[in-house]
Amino acid sequence: MMQEVNPKDTTRAYAFEMWTKAPMPMVTLIKTLDVTRLRRFSRKRGLKFNMLMCWCIGRAATQVKEFYMLPVGDKLIGYDSIAVNTIVANSEGEVSSCDIPFSDDPRGIISVPSHPDGWCPCSPLS
Repeated sequence: MMQEVNPKDTTRAYAFEMWTKAPMPMVTLIKTLDVTRLRRFSRKRGLKFNMLMCWCIGRAATQVKEFYMLPVGDKLIGYDSIAVNTIVANSEGEVSSCDIPFSDDPRGIISVPSHPDGWCPCSPLS
């Protein structure tokens, strides 16, 4: 479920103001992580490493209340759940944007409905 939120009533007021004034708004987070244990877990359980990375990002994001609010046009919208947005290659060799709903169980990502062009509902990026 989503609902409009007054930015001035949140901790995101300044960020929202800057976002709406930016000519090309985008946020990129960069952090170096030691993923050795995750790689071992991936191999041991037969789970895709990239899928587990998406799950870890989603798990971390669920701990931060600000990640449940996103600017949509000139409004700030609050959501009751989150998804991890990924960029994936499709069967035509192009890239598509894919929103994967977060689940507390990492195996929940595997159960995302199939799509003819890949492993999740994707929309081509142009």
